[in-house]
Amino acid sequence: MQQTTLQQQKNVSPVKPHGKYRNIIFDLGGVLVYFNPKELIANIFKNEESKPWELLNAHHTRPWLEMDRGTMNPDQVGQALAEQYPQEKLVTYIKTIPQYLLPLPQGLEIFDAVRAKGYRTYVLSNMSEQAHKDIVMHHDFIKKFDGTIFSYEVQAVKPDPDIYQILLNSYELKPEECLFIDDLEVNINAGKSLGIDGIICQDHKIVKEELIKLGVLD
Repeated sequence: MQQTTLQQQKNVSPVKPHGKYRNIIFDLGGVLVYFNPKELIANIFKNEESKPWELLNAHHTRPWLEMDRGTMNPDQVGQALAEQYPQEKLVTYIKTIPQYLLPLPQGLEIFDAVRAKGYRTYVLSNMSEQAHKDIVMHHDFIKKFDGTIFSYEVQAVKPDPDIYQILLNSYELKPEECLFIDDLEVNINAGKSLGIDGIICQDHKIVKEELIKLGVLD
């Protein structure tokens, strides 16, 4: 964590935030980068008349979570789920997804706004190693965070309490001073169980309105 901590010190704004919160935690998929599985399937298999829509359910399987946890690779996930899903298409889908993890302008606008207000910013994301590498390689915004926790690096996934605690412990954060933005209610609720407030990101305009109501933005 030493390298990230040095980056954290480098990124701290001279502006001091006011109010209850000191730290804004962001999920990536659906919040700061594009992630819509139905559209991904349509794009990845655009030349096929019959789309493998059943792959939508693969995201919720144990092998997929193990891939995010860093204990399985895409080929192993394909093998583990071969009886439930077309193996070749599933592996193609998994390996192609990182190409589509593009920044969401409306999400980055919120990220830049809270940084400008002096809040420290963190990433808490379920993400495979390859997806993380692709984002870091192609998009500079990830380097602006004060700290990051990716599931595959710590062998823990949301909504397990462990990954939230790892974030808090790694950066010495007080849960009551944190606000978490994630696209899944179950992940927000898991944070709340540890004292971390949250906003469900299903519409970035609404997220911004909530941040204004909470006094984070004006």
